[in-house]
Amino acid sequence: MFNVDEQTDRLERLYRQLTGAEPRKGERPIAPIPPEANPQHFVQENLARLESVLHGGLRNEGTVGSVVPEPTFAPRILVQETDTEWRCYVELPGVRPEDLTLQVADAVMKLSARRRLWGSEEPAVRPVYSELIPCRFERLLPVPPTLKHDSAEARLEHGLLLVRFLKDPHAVRMDLKIEVA
Repeated sequence: MFNVDEQTDRLERLYRQLTGAEPRKGERPIAPIPPEANPQHFVQENLARLESVLHGGLRNEGTVGSVVPEPTFAPRILVQETDTEWRCYVELPGVRPEDLTLQVADAVMKLSARRRLWGSEEPAVRPVYSELIPCRFERLLPVPPTLKHDSAEARLEHGLLLVRFLKDPHAVRMDLKIEVA
């Protein structure tokens, strides 16, 4: 059964977790409920959507056994080139090498990764407050046709991925999966 007071408390807890401040009490609601909407369903759906953004991948408290999809993020990248090599740096804090996939096909490098919630392997551990949410990403980057594919090297250190290729004007394009060290 829907309880307005419980849902309001839940929303205020989320607000405090995000901002560290007390919720403002105003005379008017910030986002009024549309007159054609069922107020209970409208509030429940919006709370669930807010929680999915904040706690992507965590169990939704409102529905037993359901999993909220992980939000996506776009990591920042830096691409550099010299006459002899091509490098790509990608910021991936909290991503483990085993959760990272790199592939090159048709002159496009596909990077995809998933960041897990720390401590999520321990069933007794539940988040009380977190600004570190699990998420996933996929990024496609064009690569020059002159890359020597058999020279591919990828290293993930301190949350920074470096992907490096030597260049060769006579290189032959090929599809490959790159192992991350």
